[in-house]
Parts: sequence; C-alpha cells; structure tokens
Amino acid sequence: MEKLYRLLYPMRIVLVTSRAKGKDNIMTAAWCFPLSMDPPLFGVSLSDSRHSFSVMEEGKCFGINLVAPEMREAALLCGTKSGREVDKFAESGLTKEEGEKIGCALIGESPVSIECRLVDTIKTGDHYLLVGEAVNVKKRKESKGLYQKAGTDWIEV
Repeated sequence: MEKLYRLLYPMRIVLVTSRAKGKDNIMTAAWCFPLSMDPPLFGVSLSDSRHSFSVMEEGKCFGINLVAPEMREAALLCGTKSGREVDKFAESGLTKEEGEKIGCALIGESPVSIECRLVDTIKTGDHYLLVGEAVNVKKRKESKGLYQKAGTDWIEV
C-alpha cells in the first residue's frame, strides 16, 4: 500500500536544534508544522527511538531553523548521522547561536529561527508530537526553502 502521508508532500525541511546536559543536537525534519496562533504553538513529530527525542524531552526546548538552499549538504548530514555519535554542529560547519529567551541552540545560517519551549508531548501512533510554544523568532534574511518530495529528493521553492 502507498505511504498515505506522502500524499501531503512536498513538505518544508527544517533543522530542529535541541540541548540537554550541555550538549547540542541538530535533526533534519519535514514533519514540523504550526498548531496554534494564540498561543503560537508548533509541532515536531518523531519517534521516541531517535536521539533527538530524548534531548528535546530532557532539555524542554527546541529551535525550528528554516533551511535555505545553500544549507542542503549540512541538512543531509544532519539527517543521516546520529547525534549520539557525532557533534553535528562541528561536522556540518553550521554556526551555533544562543537563543535569546530560553537558551536553546539555534543555527546562524538559517534565514529564520523559532525558539520554542516544550509544553507537551503527545503519543500519536508510532510517533510522538512534541509541542513547543514559540517564545522568540529571529529573522535573518529572505530565502527560498527546501522541500522534501521523498527521501533525499528535495526541491527548492
């Protein structure tokens, strides 16, 4: 049977940053979306088997960093390596910035970063929805984005 969720693609690619016990992590995600305007809530859907899940749960914050086309290689690296074994900031060459409100790591090359406080975790089948309240938005520049069609088949829009 066709993967039904693929009917909604392409989906915007983001880099989700997180921090726990003084260690930072980056995860490439396409399952990231707005949930509410008031309060401003965003969701990230991921499996609890992922390293990023435990870091986000423990650190109680995450950053949503939009990916510009020139960030493609870094986004591929962050989506294929595990933060359990690799410092993705060091490996990717991305610039770590400190969040202004709750101290979550953000990515300096990202056109826009949204700093979120984790407010809820909801089990949704084989994934969890991590709900973050946006506490700060850092806009750096205008840029096109990258969108996932399937796997590493990405398009620039």
